[in-house]
Amino acid sequence: MQLIQSIFIRAALMLAIGLFLFPMSAAVAAKKPNIVIMLSDNLGYGDLGSYGGGIVRGAPTPQLDKLAEQGTRFTNFNVETECTPSRSALMTGRLAVRSGTMRAVGVPGLPGGLAPWEVTIAEVLKEEGYDTAIYGKWHLGSRAERIPTEQGFDEWWGFPFSTDVTMYQRSYKRYNFEIGLKRPPYIFESRRGEKAQKVKIYNEEMRPYVDKIIAEKSADYIKKHAKSDKPFFLYIPWSLVHHPSIPHPDFAGKSMAGRYAEAVMEHDHRVGQVLAAIEEAGIADNTLVIYASDNGPDRSEYPYVGDSGPFRGYLGTIHEGSIRTPMIMRWPDKIPAGRVTNEIVAIHDFFPTLTNLVGGEIPDDRAIDGKDQMDFFQGKTEKSARESVLFFSGDTLMGVKWRQFKIFITGEDAGRTETEVNKLWKPRMYSLLEDPKEMNDISEHELWLLEPTFMTVMPFIYSVDKYGLVEPGDDEPTRYSLKIPFYTWDQMEISLSALKKQFIKKKVVDTWNNLKKKVWKSEEQ
Repeated sequence: MQLIQSIFIRAALMLAIGLFLFPMSAAVAAKKPNIVIMLSDNLGYGDLGSYGGGIVRGAPTPQLDKLAEQGTRFTNFNVETECTPSRSALMTGRLAVRSGTMRAVGVPGLPGGLAPWEVTIAEVLKEEGYDTAIYGKWHLGSRAERIPTEQGFDEWWGFPFSTDVTMYQRSYKRYNFEIGLKRPPYIFESRRGEKAQKVKIYNEEMRPYVDKIIAEKSADYIKKHAKSDKPFFLYIPWSLVHHPSIPHPDFAGKSMAGRYAEAVMEHDHRVGQVLAAIEEAGIADNTLVIYASDNGPDRSEYPYVGDSGPFRGYLGTIHEGSIRTPMIMRWPDKIPAGRVTNEIVAIHDFFPTLTNLVGGEIPDDRAIDGKDQMDFFQGKTEKSARESVLFFSGDTLMGVKWRQFKIFITGEDAGRTETEVNKLWKPRMYSLLEDPKEMNDISEHELWLLEPTFMTVMPFIYSVDKYGLVEPGDDEPTRYSLKIPFYTWDQMEISLSALKKQFIKKKVVDTWNNLKKKVWKSEEQ
């Protein structure tokens, strides 16, 4: 009884101390960094100069190369297989298969997109005192309740779908598709709590000017909010270099390598405009800049396509050319400059890393797949917080990256003209350090890799059983199982039972340890 009273007294004391310190929170909040995330669209691993491209590809990228020198360059950054899944993972820290966003949202108006039930990084940062804005491609739903200003952003200018819709009007006219002609895709503008307004039809005439507008709006936002006492989160999902790769007229004819190279050159320039705005506003030292691509190159305008560097595969596959993209981070005196690392990082990691950075709360009523990587990003440790990533195509588990290995449990042929998915008789395995193009299957001699594969997959299956999956277009989780190649549900049930016992035991131990820490901390105070 005395122990319980002591705990309650100490808890009350800790609460009183917290209330006493609360007035200081505004000063602490002012020190939180501004956060700018720029996401290119379908930029290949080998397109930037700092990743082996640049002038070699007929498209110098001086702004992004300079950013890489000023920060840390990641050579093993992993995304999902398409635009929508990657953007969903960035926003929520969750595998897209959990959110019902595992395929690209297609024609405007169709059901899909990010359910309001999901918690986005914008919502977390807003809760922690940030102003939030997005300029560019959303691609996480066009229904009124699923646009950015209903998902944590204060303001948005951009489009809710992909850039290939700009080509539809030409086809509608050619084939006399009247419904399409009456319902063209639009660029929208909206503010929190207000209905989105149509700004302009997004067609091939408008397409070359979109990223110029995005850059100008972003620069204006930075200039305005640099004077504010509140930190800001600015998300810039560019339209470039997604097809149709039509550069701004200022860049047309600038490269001997054609229009894709010119689009890359423009993209580099637009990124430079944003970086210049940060410098001119005098806030570079307190601004975390993250640059990445959502996917590898697509094949739609071959040969005017991106380059996957030393890897193989195009958008829509789980080959490295699709799921490994450039990623650069800069935060002066916080993130090491000139550092290059090949440790595994995933786009899902941004959510928990940024949430913990600003003191936000990570939801505990759902599975979060991201890892807090801030110690690794800041160079406090040379090891990433993760050693594996799961890859899906739709709701099919395709494979696992574990350390230097890639294990395919579903077959995939990643050619230029077509992609085939097929059932395998046995898994395919590749050593990515020795075989980055994933050409030499080593499974005949390395079947031991099934053990770490199983150890990686089973916690995911357990979390599906516990938390469920959101079906595309649904508002909350309704599905609680998923087929996994090579494993029957009976086999997984046995493993799930063991995992549940381990989870309960860990939960009891963690609760007890946290209680002891609180008691000891209050005694020290």
